[in-house]
This record gives sequence, C-alpha cells and structure tokens, in this order.
Amino acid sequence: MTASTLQDLLDRAGIDDAINAYSHALDQREWALLEEAFAPDARIVLIDRDTVHSPATLVTALSRNDATRLGGQHLVGKTRARITGDTAHAVTEAHWTTLQTTADPERFLLVRGTGIYRDELVRGEAGWRIADRELALKSITRDHIGLEGADLDAIRCTLAQSRL
Repeated sequence: MTASTLQDLLDRAGIDDAINAYSHALDQREWALLEEAFAPDARIVLIDRDTVHSPATLVTALSRNDATRLGGQHLVGKTRARITGDTAHAVTEAHWTTLQTTADPERFLLVRGTGIYRDELVRGEAGWRIADRELALKSITRDHIGLEGADLDAIRCTLAQSRL
C-alpha cells in the first residue's frame, strides 16, 4: 500500500465521519456533534430550498418538532467522494424516518424521505468538515398511522435507552 493510497483511505474515513456526525447529532439530539460535521461558517440548504442555514440556525430549525417527536433515524450510505488536496466533493444517498405525536393520542405522524446530500468539504486542523451542503429531495411522504400501546411503549423505552 502506497502512502497516497493510505492517505486516500484516511481522507475517505474522515469524510464519512463528518457525514455520519450530522445524522447522529440529528437522531440523538446531540447538537454539539454538529461541530464534527460542519465548518463554523458552513452553508446548509435542506428541504426548504429558500432557507440557507448556518450550523447555529440549523439547530433551531431541526428542533422545531421536538415537543411532538418520538424519534427518528437518518441513514446515509453509498457516499462517492472526489478529493482534491484539502477539499472534497461528496454525494451521499440518504433515507430518513421520523415519528411524531399528533393532537389525536391514537394517531401518529410518520414522515419518510429520501434524498441526496451534495457536500463540499474542507480539511482543517480538526479534520474534514462540511463547508456547503445541499439536500436534493427525491421523495417524501407523510402518513398518519395508529400504533398499538405495546409498540408505543417499546419505542419510548428504546429511545430512553439509546441516549449515550
């Protein structure tokens, strides 16, 4: 294995770490992890294409549904990265699901979406960070569903135990 190949593998692992830090911060509501995902002056555009977020305003936007949020999972995979020195362009497939309570205690809102994160990353002293992120939305569905009491209890128990 040559030095350049080893560096390429290390760079790709660092890029994956930054992309995964966002998903983990979002799912676990561990907002401090966003510092491991984004550069301090990052530009972030998600579903609302007219709004450009910074890492600081992103927390406010993503916390809007916390009062009704039971949980969520944001899965990322199939990242393709093109690395040029201390910059990289990455494209990552994403799938997310969130579950929220509604005014009707018998009904819940299940949101499922898919998309592609298009990221521009920079390598700094702290490692790779996303400097620019845009979500290209592929699909989104919002369904009202019912849950059995035992299922709801199991979801709440799992969520309580998943906090690190």
